[in-house]
Formats: sequence, structure tokens, C-alpha cells
Amino acid sequence: MSIESITSQPAHVFRPEELPSKNRGGGARTIPLVTAARGATTYLNGVTIFEPGAAIGHHTHNVAESVMVIAGSAVVDIDGERTALNTFDTTFVPANVAHHFENASDTEEMRIFWTYGSLDATRTLTASGEHGRVDAESADATGGSVRMVTEMATIAVLPGHEQDFEAAVAQAVPLFQRAHGARTLRLESSEENSQTYRLFVGWESVHDHVETFRTSDAFPLWRELIEPHIDGPLRVEHLRNVLTAF
Repeated sequence: MSIESITSQPAHVFRPEELPSKNRGGGARTIPLVTAARGATTYLNGVTIFEPGAAIGHHTHNVAESVMVIAGSAVVDIDGERTALNTFDTTFVPANVAHHFENASDTEEMRIFWTYGSLDATRTLTASGEHGRVDAESADATGGSVRMVTEMATIAVLPGHEQDFEAAVAQAVPLFQRAHGARTLRLESSEENSQTYRLFVGWESVHDHVETFRTSDAFPLWRELIEPHIDGPLRVEHLRNVLTAF
């Protein structure tokens, strides 16, 4: 089975030396790797390279961050507590906790591999208040900021059809995953009312959902799978993130 038969999203191999970097100042530069524009759905990652003695400014993120030292030795300052790090030591910093990294060597380069737990990760410098999205820091157009839209469908299910409905949605997953512009899908049930569900599908644009998917051969197959189990029409909205606080 080929990738094309499973998903509309391509696979990638990223080589840092072939990608553009962003000057972070202070002798550090960043190379974004997996970004939303390159296919990411729930996280961002990349590499930051520190020249000997280099450091980046104290800052916070709105989401959790994990960093691994992949070359050299470092010092991490987390809310004023400084810790020496060797190669492959890994940090976890919760959202909104100020921190920064420094190259502990005055002669050798140091590198870190970072991962943020959301596509909507931001960085705020504590000294200046400068604020921006992490995925907007990519220097190339293909790696820049992409804002996905989320389809939220509220679905009422007939009494006693809960398990059959869940099975029908699971059976329909390939129809969505192969659809142009579809990135994610999850189904959640109400704790208060077991017959109420919400389906969340991440799309690259509203057009991909409303114009492309709904007019495709996959759409009637999707409705055929769920029609025997639903109680009334689906209520569909399209959502965009305006705040990720932590």
C-alpha cells in the first residue's frame, strides 16, 4: 500500500544543512524542521545552533517545550535556576515559565533540538516584550506560518446506537485522511449526554472542506456510514484558534 493510498499529506525527510536558518542574535541561529507548512499537525520542532559562548534571550512560550542538547554542552536557566547540560540531556519547561539556553563552551559549537507541544506556539522575550508565533520565524515561504481551520460537527446519535456510530466514524477515517487538505480527525463524546458527539477535523482551509470534500465521491460514503445512527442533521461550524494560553 502506497502513501498516496493512505493520506493526501506527503512524507518528508528534512536535512538541516539544506534548509534556511533564522538569526536569533547573540551568536545563535535557528533552523525550523517540522512546521505546519511542512505537514505538522500537533507539534513543531527544529534545531538551534550556538556559536562558542553564545546565548539567547530569556523568554517564555505559551505551550510546553522540550529541548535536547544534541551537540556540545549547555547551561539552561529556568526561572533563575541554572543547570549544566551535557549532550543528550533533555529539558521539559511548562508553558509561561521563563528560560533560556547558553553555550557553556568558549571554543566549541553547541546545538539543541527543540519541540513545542502545539502548532500555535509563541515566544515572548521577557526583556523587551517582543512576541510572535514560532512557526512564523521560518525564513522560507514553504516553512512559514499556516493557520489550520477546525471543522466542529455536533452530532446527536440515536439511543443505543453509540457503539455502532463510533465504529462507523472509525470506518470513515480513510475517507477523510485521503481528502485534500485534511490534517487531523478526532471524535469526542459528551460526559453529560452519551448520545452527543463532536467531530473535529483539521483542514488547511474552509474551501478544502466545504467545496472539495463535500463535492467528492467520499462525502456520500461518509454520510451513508453514519446516517443509520444519527438523530437529526449535523450542526457544523468552522473554528480558528485565537488563544492558546498553556
